[in-house]
Amino acid sequence: MKNSGKHNFKSKAVLLILFVFMGMAACDDRWVEMNTDPNRVSVMPDEYLFTSAVKQTFRTQIDRFEVDFGGQYAHIWVSHNWVREVDKYLDYLAQGDIAERVYNGMYNGSVRNINEVLVLTGEGGAFENKMRNSQACIIAIVNFAKLVDLFGDVPYFEGGMGKYDIMKPKYDKQQDIYNDMISKLKECITVLKSGNLKDAYPAGEDPLFAGKVDNWIRFANSLRLRLAMRAKVADAAKYNAVVTECLSLPLIETNLQNAKLICYDSENGDLYNPWNNYYTDVSNGTYILNWSEKFIETLKGTNDPRLPFFSTKNKKGEYIGMPNGLNDDYYSGWSRANSAMPTAGFFAKDQPMYLMAASEIWFLRAEAVLDGLGTGNANEMYQTGIKMAMEQWDIKLTDIQNYITNEIEATLYGDKKNSVRQIATQLWISFVPNAFESWSTIRRTGYPEIPVREYEALSKGATNGVMPSRIKYPYTVEKAVNGENLQNAITSMGGDKIDIKLWWNKK
Repeated sequence: MKNSGKHNFKSKAVLLILFVFMGMAACDDRWVEMNTDPNRVSVMPDEYLFTSAVKQTFRTQIDRFEVDFGGQYAHIWVSHNWVREVDKYLDYLAQGDIAERVYNGMYNGSVRNINEVLVLTGEGGAFENKMRNSQACIIAIVNFAKLVDLFGDVPYFEGGMGKYDIMKPKYDKQQDIYNDMISKLKECITVLKSGNLKDAYPAGEDPLFAGKVDNWIRFANSLRLRLAMRAKVADAAKYNAVVTECLSLPLIETNLQNAKLICYDSENGDLYNPWNNYYTDVSNGTYILNWSEKFIETLKGTNDPRLPFFSTKNKKGEYIGMPNGLNDDYYSGWSRANSAMPTAGFFAKDQPMYLMAASEIWFLRAEAVLDGLGTGNANEMYQTGIKMAMEQWDIKLTDIQNYITNEIEATLYGDKKNSVRQIATQLWISFVPNAFESWSTIRRTGYPEIPVREYEALSKGATNGVMPSRIKYPYTVEKAVNGENLQNAITSMGGDKIDIKLWWNKK
C-alpha cells in the first residue's frame, strides 16, 4: 500500500516548521505593531499566508494529481498496489473515498489560504493592496484550474470560504469558471503593469519570482494562454481572440522566467522537493513507481537524450517501461523491480518544482501559428520548445543540438494533424513529473494517442477501455454536508462517471 500518510505528514511537518519560524520573526515591525496596537484586530499578516499558500500550491496533493490520476491516465506512470486501481480505469478505490482526500486537501489547504490573502488584500481588507491581491489571484487560479480540470463543475465563486460561514458552496459550471479565470488574469496583468512595484510582495516573501513583477506578468499571461487554448476547443468564436491577445503580450520565453519553486537540500531542514520521497521509498523497497511503457518507448523511439536522466535501466542494461492497465492475472507475472524507475537525479532533493515552464509556451505558440492565430515560424517555435524542455533538466547542449539536427520528430513535417501530434507529444513529455498537465494535453488534443484497451491482458474498467476524462466527486463528507449542491452538479454534468468529458475535452 502506498504510504500517502507518510507524505502528508512530511508536508504538514514542513508547514508547521515554516509557521513556527515565521512566528519567531518578532523583530518584524509589522508583526510587532499588530501585536501591540490595541486598536487593531490581530490577524495573520498577508505575506505569511501568501508565502505558505504558494508553497502549498506546488506541494499539495502531488501524489494524487501527478501520479495516481494524471500520471496513470496520461500513461506516464504506473503507481503502486491499491492505487493501481486507477490505472485499471476503475471508478472506485479499495482505500475509500480518495476523491474526498483530493477535494478536501485542496480546498482546506492552498485554496483556503490563498482565499484568505485575497480577502486581506482586497478592497476594505485589513491590508488592502491591489498589487498583492493580483498576485494572490493568479495563485488562486492555478489551484482552481486544477480542481475544475479534475472534477468538472466545482465550487469556485464560493469555494474555500468556510471561514466566512459558506459551508454549502454552490457548484459552478466549468465554462463559467474558465470565463472568470481568463477574465481575472487579464485584470491582474493590468494591475501589475500599472501599479507601484514597491507594493508587490518582495523577494523574501515571494517564493515564485523573488519580487520580479515582470515575471509575474509573464506568468499570468502564459497561464491565460494555457487556459484559452483549452477553452477555444469548446468555444473558438470567443477564445480565439483571447489566444491572439495573449500572443501579443509578454510571455514566459526563457527558463530563467519559469514559474518554479527553488528547493534545497541542507542539514538545516530547508524545504526540499517532496518528489524525493518517492525515490527514497523506491530505493528502500516500500513503494514502487515505474515509468510507463508508452513513455519509455516514446523516448527510446526518438533517441531522446532525456531518457538516461529520467529513467534507470534494468539488470540487462535495458530501458523497459511497464504497461499501463494490466489486469491482476497479467500483473502478477510482471517484474516491477526489473522495469524503468525514476533516477536519483530526476527526483533529487534540490530539484526545482515547476508550475509552468518556457517549453510549454513555445509549444503552444507553435500550435497557435498552425491554427492561424499567431505569427512566426511554427517549426522554429517547436524546436525552441524542445531546446527549453531539455535545458530545463541540464541536458548537454551537444546532445540537444544533435537531437534537433538528426531526429525526424524534432522537425515538424506532414500535414497540420501530424504537426499537432508532434507538438502535443513534446508537451506531454515536457510536463513530467507534473503528469496531470500531460493528461490535460491528451484530453485537449487527442495526442499522444491512447488506444482503447482491447487486449485480454488489459483492464477495461468502467469505461470499456477508453481513457478516463475526469474523476468522480466525493461521496462521503461532501455528500453529507453539501449533498444538494453536489447533486445539482452531478445532474448538470450528466452524471458522475469517469468517462464524462469536461466542457473543453472534445477529443
